[in-house]
Order: sequence, then C-alpha cells, then structure tokens
Amino acid sequence: MAKPHLSKQRVAKMREREANVGVDPEDEAARWLAENDATPPPEPPKAARKSKLLHQFRARGTRTRP
Repeated sequence: MAKPHLSKQRVAKMREREANVGVDPEDEAARWLAENDATPPPEPPKAARKSKLLHQFRARGTRTRP
C-alpha cells in the first residue's frame, strides 16, 4: 500500500512536533539546531500573483455580446 501524499501544512506540523519531542533546551544538540536550522520563509499568498489581466479576461467573458 502506498503512503499518502503529505501536504505542506502536514509536513510543517510534523517538523514542529519532531523538533519539540524529547529535546532538552539545555542539550548541546538542541542549541545547535536552534542556531543552525532556520525555518523556511512563508510563501506569498496566491492572490498576490494573480494579474489584472486575468480579472479583465473573466469580466470580458461575462458581458453579453451584441
């Protein structure tokens, strides 16, 4: 049986859970991870990528033609 596809949100939760489980804050490895394992920057929302042309195209399609 194949493994289910992991979404970005699910992976982020798994990474957070794994980072918090069993790590002692005073541990040398935990300090190294905190300093060197940077979290990835959040992705910009899809709405920011939509162009004005897309909305013009949709609006043009809804108008009635003579």
